[in-house]
Amino acid sequence: MLEFLKDLVREGIGAIVKFVIAFGVGTGAGAVVCWYYGIPLEFSIIGGILVLGIALALVSESGFLS
Repeated sequence: MLEFLKDLVREGIGAIVKFVIAFGVGTGAGAVVCWYYGIPLEFSIIGGILVLGIALALVSESGFLS
């Protein structure tokens, strides 16, 4: 039972780390675009949210993208 919980926590933390990295990359790319076009950087968070949403949609097992 303890081994199962360890595996479950390990996979959960791994997934969270991947999503945080995806959010960071999306926000960074959004910041570069906002900086280039002179848009306020507050809008760069939208890029992170979009990338996070796409990542979640791709890994979910729902019929959303099938």
